[in-house]
Amino acid sequence: MNSNEILMSYACVRSLLILFNIAFWLSGLSLIWIGVWLQTDFENYLKISENYSDQVHGILIIMGAVIIFVTSLACSCIVKIQSSMLAINGGILITMLFSLISLSVYIYTYKDQVMDGITDGISDEINNYNFSNSTNNDNRDNLLDIVQKNLQCCGNERFTDWPQDAIPKSCFKNFKDYTSVPDIKNIYETGCAYKLKNVISKNFTAIGVTTSTIALFPFFGAVLSFGLSLMYNKGGYEMIV
Repeated sequence: MNSNEILMSYACVRSLLILFNIAFWLSGLSLIWIGVWLQTDFENYLKISENYSDQVHGILIIMGAVIIFVTSLACSCIVKIQSSMLAINGGILITMLFSLISLSVYIYTYKDQVMDGITDGISDEINNYNFSNSTNNDNRDNLLDIVQKNLQCCGNERFTDWPQDAIPKSCFKNFKDYTSVPDIKNIYETGCAYKLKNVISKNFTAIGVTTSTIALFPFFGAVLSFGLSLMYNKGGYEMIV
């Protein structure tokens, strides 16, 4: 292989590594977005479970921030082709590979824990329900009100989980139809446990698949980093500016 071919090989591997770095940086941003989403829009669905924990939000945000930080630092050693730094970058990527695999396992485990606590959590919410917010014109909703409105459900397994004379407004298909003696036709008959478990399962499965897919990035990045480092050491490569 002549010098021009070697130079082209260096440039090709380096270009691939730069493209990987950009893709990995974007994946870190997506993890931060998922963590923020779980902590805001989706949190009410999780908090109703007895096994709720806010650790998963923080872990996703921290992992995303670490990915962005590492990929940003890696840009300099990729552009300048610093052999020792490329090797260190490869080692860091291997560590992140195992971290992302562990995170994927944790997400699936956490999903099962949250789902196991849904039924008992809804029962507790029904038993401790604050009817003052439901019967008055109060903008503050109980946690279960939010779930029942958004998922169009009522009670735990069925609307009959509520006392017949104490069904909250959020169980009604139309709030204007709210009466002390409810008409079954105007009430969401399906219970919230099934719907809530289904929503949590679908979303956390998607998050787990996303995290598992992102775990492939550091594997290929490490291979490219070690490969470029070896090519540099073998060829005595002068950096491309």
